[in-house]
Amino acid sequence: MTHDLPPQAPRAPHTQRKLPPDFEAFHQMYRPLYVNWAKSCLGNRHDAEEAVDAAFEQLLKSWSTVLSKESPAAYAWRVLRNATIDLSRARHRRPALMGEAAFETVALAQAVDPISQFEESLGLYEAIGQLPPRQKDVVLLHFGLDYSMVEIADALGITPAGVRSNVRHAKRRLQHAYGVKRNLTATPASEEGQTDDLAH
Repeated sequence: MTHDLPPQAPRAPHTQRKLPPDFEAFHQMYRPLYVNWAKSCLGNRHDAEEAVDAAFEQLLKSWSTVLSKESPAAYAWRVLRNATIDLSRARHRRPALMGEAAFETVALAQAVDPISQFEESLGLYEAIGQLPPRQKDVVLLHFGLDYSMVEIADALGITPAGVRSNVRHAKRRLQHAYGVKRNLTATPASEEGQTDDLAH
């Protein structure tokens, strides 16, 4: 599955100053994933791009502070999540739990009985909406948008083992606490690893 989107320079109102090279590199690296994630949360591409642009504008204004953080990527992800929530509230919208298209590409397209799969998926969407934010993020990115553990770890500023741990905890919550019967696609053995450090 391809995630490439045309890179767009963040808007910088009232200024034509040259952007810091490391900021431009960060923007080019993460914007496609950010937009895909925000689109699944907000339900449409226009709102997603607006939220992502707002997040990058905020990051640009305090870029030296961002770089001083222990994990700039983790800090940037929090800024992105907050910008997405703010836009949703400003538009008086209830965020799309998963964006129906996200899991349809992975689950419904492979279902023997699509109608039953869709009915089951409705319960899954609702259950995912109740997950802690980090678990919800990794479930959406991995199972919904088909990003690898390494790509997710890089974007969220945590370790691949932390991503795997969040996936495992999320699957347990979905399968047991919320009564979701359908198993999410198992993580390949090559990605499971031996360490389990739940990162927040």
